[in-house]
Amino acid sequence: MTEEEILQRLLNADVVPEKTVKLARLGIPVTLRGLTSKQVSMIREQCTERYVQRGQVVTELDNEKFYCSLIAAATVTPNWADPRLLAKYKASGPEEVLKRILLAGELSALADVVLDLSGFNTSLEDVKN
Repeated sequence: MTEEEILQRLLNADVVPEKTVKLARLGIPVTLRGLTSKQVSMIREQCTERYVQRGQVVTELDNEKFYCSLIAAATVTPNWADPRLLAKYKASGPEEVLKRILLAGELSALADVVLDLSGFNTSLEDVKN
């Protein structure tokens, strides 16, 4: 690969991958996009509780909150914050709608797709000269 080709790929690196998956139980497509490292870190921070136990500071990630926040941030369609969904499920935001509509395994599966699109679980190739 030439230096120019490498530069061109770096210049196009801001294109975020998207993927549409089908929620079989509901029979609906969900389009998700990848998140940046900064976005994932901020969501992880917001979903982490810190407390003192036996003199030690303990940090604990709320997985359900993390999954819902990831999915809400990465969803292109449907609009989980649609006022009709918020009203129907008496939810304060898209994360609450997700908690009330989706099963635990569905949340986990969608969160896995978001993390994959965001570059997690990606293997790197060795470059051979």
